[in-house]
Amino acid sequence: MNPAAGNYFSTYLRLFRKRSFTALWLGQLVSFIGDYFNWLAIPITINRLTGSAGMVGLSFIINAVPALLLAPIAGVLVDRIDRRRVMVISDLLRAVLVLALLTIQSAEQVWVFYLVGFLVSCASQFFFPARNALLPQIVEDEKDLLQANTLMQLIFIVGLLAGPALAGFAIGLWGERAAFLVNSFGYLVSAASILLIGKIRLSPRAEQNPASLTQSWLDLRQGIAFILNSRILVGVLTCTFLAMLGAGGLNAVWIPYLQKAFHVGAEGIGMVDSAQGAGMVVSGLMIGPLVARFKYKNLTAGSILLAGFFIAGIGLAPTFPILLFSSFGIGLGLLPIQAGMNTIQQLSSPDAMRGRVGAAFNMVTTFSSLTSLGLAATLGGIIGLSQVLIACGTVVLLSGVLGFWLIQEPRAAPLPDSAAPVEPA
Repeated sequence: MNPAAGNYFSTYLRLFRKRSFTALWLGQLVSFIGDYFNWLAIPITINRLTGSAGMVGLSFIINAVPALLLAPIAGVLVDRIDRRRVMVISDLLRAVLVLALLTIQSAEQVWVFYLVGFLVSCASQFFFPARNALLPQIVEDEKDLLQANTLMQLIFIVGLLAGPALAGFAIGLWGERAAFLVNSFGYLVSAASILLIGKIRLSPRAEQNPASLTQSWLDLRQGIAFILNSRILVGVLTCTFLAMLGAGGLNAVWIPYLQKAFHVGAEGIGMVDSAQGAGMVVSGLMIGPLVARFKYKNLTAGSILLAGFFIAGIGLAPTFPILLFSSFGIGLGLLPIQAGMNTIQQLSSPDAMRGRVGAAFNMVTTFSSLTSLGLAATLGGIIGLSQVLIACGTVVLLSGVLGFWLIQEPRAAPLPDSAAPVEPA
């Protein structure tokens, strides 16, 4: 029986009674809704200005590059300094950067999307490893960690339910510029909420040893060695790479496919994403009983299989209602995949290593997504967008099958005493 079994919903309530967790969760919710406005507006604008699926795909590729360049540095930094400070600075930088998108008015200015996207992604490479490493410190009790990760994934559910309707309406009424303003505001709210989190103690080793250049290099080598010597982490990393090698290509062809095959605008695209959010709601309600019956590894691998089946189904969908059903099915798999992967990763890593481990996962995910994006954008014009989606789903299905062998059950260890947060009064 997994430690997450038991009274699942009472754990939700217990987590929300912690001011630090509630502040982080609410801030990330507002920030994600703002991100959704941006994610919807940018490909719509690029497609409107250029009419090129390749140009849309290029925006995603450029956004992915910083993870390959900065992930190792970010991981070392996150394990050395106050993770809250890293997150606040990242949010403030992103809030300022996205305002530059307000200046774009013609196809000749599309390069601004690429530049701003690159810089925002640079800041994000520090934010997300810090957030993932901070979460176990806030939660404290490892028995609550899967529920905490599930609640963090529920942010995407709420965002996918509220974001598409709000973003589609706002873009349709006021244009893409309104989306960029909302995105900037979301980052400011996130920064403010992080300031409400109690001070988190660094590990004694980080406090005693300043992060010199030599020490940072040693930290990086130590992190790589730790990952490579962990069968659990190597298995999860390999499965993550394969899954994203299939799923990553969706970003290049998703909106062009919907607009070409089903002739939908921002509102229709929002409906498809809302269906995915509804699927995540259902899986969020089911995950408690499922965790009580299945191991983390089986739940995660099975969810990858489910997502792959419905990704391929999108490419085969003959009507828009069936497309909505397929999007709903993808949502059923997404939350258990993310919550399961994050929990296995966190339980298998000591606090002093979580920044580097999280950054390594970001780098692997980005590399596989980048490869998938490039292939999908290229093949979309050769074999067709529908065929690319079917191929993406097939690769994800393969990852799910292999996942039953590659993913190992984590050996849970107590969180160190240094992980305890100081709750604000």
